[in-house]
Amino acid sequence: MEISAIPLLEPITRNTQSAVAPATEPAVPNGVNADSSAALMDESVQTSPAVLVSITREPTPAPVYTEPLATLNRLRDDSHTGTAARATSQGLLSSLNQVTDGKAPFSVANVFSQISSLSKETTEYRNEARQFKVPQKLLTEKFSPDFAAARGKKAESVNLSVRTKEGDSIQIQMSRINYKDGSSGIEFSFVVDGNLSEAEQKALGQLSEKLAQVSDTFFRTGTTELRGLKDVDTSVISGFNLTLQRPKGDDVETHSYDYRIDEVAQTHTLSAEDGSGYTVDITSALKPLSDRVGVDTNVLKQYIELIRKATDDSDTPSGTQRFMLDVFSGFFPDSLLVAKDDDTTQTPSEKSIAAFDSGLPDFKATFRSPVFHNPNFYSQTSAMVLTIQQQTSTEKNQDNLLIKQESRYEFINNRFEPLPGLEFPDLAGGNYLYVKQRIEATTSRILSMTGDKVNNLWVEQDTSDNKNVSRYENRKLVDEDSRTYEDRNVQDFVELLEKYNANHQQFAVDELLASSKKQLFLRV
Repeated sequence: MEISAIPLLEPITRNTQSAVAPATEPAVPNGVNADSSAALMDESVQTSPAVLVSITREPTPAPVYTEPLATLNRLRDDSHTGTAARATSQGLLSSLNQVTDGKAPFSVANVFSQISSLSKETTEYRNEARQFKVPQKLLTEKFSPDFAAARGKKAESVNLSVRTKEGDSIQIQMSRINYKDGSSGIEFSFVVDGNLSEAEQKALGQLSEKLAQVSDTFFRTGTTELRGLKDVDTSVISGFNLTLQRPKGDDVETHSYDYRIDEVAQTHTLSAEDGSGYTVDITSALKPLSDRVGVDTNVLKQYIELIRKATDDSDTPSGTQRFMLDVFSGFFPDSLLVAKDDDTTQTPSEKSIAAFDSGLPDFKATFRSPVFHNPNFYSQTSAMVLTIQQQTSTEKNQDNLLIKQESRYEFINNRFEPLPGLEFPDLAGGNYLYVKQRIEATTSRILSMTGDKVNNLWVEQDTSDNKNVSRYENRKLVDEDSRTYEDRNVQDFVELLEKYNANHQQFAVDELLASSKKQLFLRV
């Protein structure tokens, strides 16, 4: 609304009486008579402006018509004719529809389920499904999307490379792209270097479907569960690398698994890293000392408990703890966990060795946390390293056999703790406790045999705990306390063995070693 003042000339007559009389007569200039003066005043009054207030509305501008936009999902290449290729293309569209409709997070399962069939049709497939925002009138017309018009930024992504024992390699990539106009797209590529056999195609399909589940769990929750390697056909597959990424604030969260088999060394290795920067590296022999016995579950559970306790003591996030336990417990083949039936074809020597063995193949597993440096004392670090392992050595001289199987763990936990009465360590002000702790424990089982006869059996157990606590106030060392604990236990069973009949030495070995397997390490 607009308010304006408009000047208006309003005539006033001389004989009109004023409501208020003037206080004095106006002065008449020299040389001007009264009539002339009156005439001048009359003319002056007549030209005095009056004010007329006018109220009007501002004009409303005509509405600007904006044509509504519609959303279309299209394929870059819809010329594929193979059954599996068409199913893969449809899987891309389906995944994109779920994401753009907000029905589900980014998922690769629809596409990865086609990889086995796709590998039978072609050695290369590349495609992209993209969302386009277009005027609604184009819905009734033929729409030709321009896939090269916009550049986007990767959001979630999966990179999988697979190696076979025959020397073939497969590269699989799938990622979701965010474009500047708010639209999305999903890219997928599948490339084979080599000629896959039917066995390789089947093994590739099994592995892809398993890792699709691992990937989708990561995209939903930020964590993963490998749940063992039983779906990896190690008679065909020699290794794989899986790298997952997803946005996390302004940063990118990455999770990875790398699995390798070394035929020469007869070992396999799994290296994994979670989104928080914690890593697990496990290398193991492909076979245990004796394949006539299942894993002693008491032994395996104690290793798992060591991992749980170490991660609790170092304040490891719960999701990372589950990740570490999953990698370790799932690394050993399920076949090892099944007790073998008593084989009547075994010799007394083989039965004694089976009773001696833990059932686990030799291995070494290392768990590491990210390293945090004190900005004021860079050499002071907060970090956790846990190493657990089993190593078996054998010496044979004619009929004499000596077997030593050693189980070991080492836990290094350096950390910053608050001063008494404070909730958190004050690193900026230099008020904190710096704790350095190292725990080591070893258990060695030794078996001596001549031919089929057990000569001796003994167990050696050692443990130590070294802890140093430094107190800092205002960035100065004001106190230091060091503590050391050590323990050693040796058991020689030569006399007990003589009490058993030679035909029952397998049971003697099993019974005499039971306590050392039940309590794998001396308690700290």
